[in-house]
Amino acid sequence: MSSSSQGKTLLFGVGSWRLLLAVLVAASHLWSSMVQGYAAYAVWAFFVLSGYLMTFVIKHKYGFSRVGLRDFAFNRFLRIYPSYFMALVAGLLVIWWAGSVCVDTTRLNPEMYMPHGWGWLNPISLLPIFPHNGLPVAVSNALSVEVGAYFLMPLMARSKSTAWLAVVLSVVVTFNLGFATATFAERYVQFLPCLMSFAAGSLVCHYREVLLRFAMPRVSFLIWMIHGALWLKWDPWPWTYGMYTSLILSAWVTLSLTAYKSSKMDALLGDTSYPMYLIHTTVGACFLVVFGYGRGLRYFLVVFVVASLLSILMALFVERPLHRFKRSARVHDKETSLAQQ
Repeated sequence: MSSSSQGKTLLFGVGSWRLLLAVLVAASHLWSSMVQGYAAYAVWAFFVLSGYLMTFVIKHKYGFSRVGLRDFAFNRFLRIYPSYFMALVAGLLVIWWAGSVCVDTTRLNPEMYMPHGWGWLNPISLLPIFPHNGLPVAVSNALSVEVGAYFLMPLMARSKSTAWLAVVLSVVVTFNLGFATATFAERYVQFLPCLMSFAAGSLVCHYREVLLRFAMPRVSFLIWMIHGALWLKWDPWPWTYGMYTSLILSAWVTLSLTAYKSSKMDALLGDTSYPMYLIHTTVGACFLVVFGYGRGLRYFLVVFVVASLLSILMALFVERPLHRFKRSARVHDKETSLAQQ
């Protein structure tokens, strides 16, 4: 951290950024008039931030020993799966209930239906090696991509060359798919095209000391938001090259926000982001029977308020209590020094 940023606390820090990204994803799913493109940008911004943070903690907290990587894996499991399994059960119950009252949840999200056959393996395990044919937690495909990236993060955290290799591989796959609007879905959800976002975050962490001179929290955030609104002027932009411009801007926001300390309130807001991401579609499905499938502003506001309250409860009574079970492995000074090389 540069001397200019030491001791300075941001009210809008990493936690607030994470919550905003979750809210943008929720709004894009629940409100038909939402500015499009933000959901794609927000999910990839999550990936960039995750790549950065995972590289940082592996290098400076867990290290690369077998014990350190085991503790890293355990803590990642604790971070992802308990809340996800709660959301999975809730999603299954809501899909079953919706069917009983003749509500079609796929009208809210095309992937929100009961899995069948081998398709259960993906939503149960979140491993991207398994295909899916129905997602009770409609947004869990992005979680599968993230879980897959966790297996590669120790390699990218250990060596910036590996992170660069991941970028090159992902770029090659993306160029092979092409940048037309028709290929957006493949580029957006498939593991290899998405890998460049995690690798980008990892590289920002590797080159952090050099890049800190460009840390500008307010400016980077403002430009990120303005870029998201370009869809209003040029509809194809988010689905063609906009996602890759947003990737660079997300890396800039990540660098800028992580250069400063965050407040306690910011940390609490960050803890509500994951529950919001998990449950907003499930909550939205519950209100289809009242508001129909139009996804108007009243529908969005009601669902958002309910999802926010539930997210706060999950943060206070699920997410935060789980912190006590995390393993706090620390890297010895010598190991830290080696990890930074």
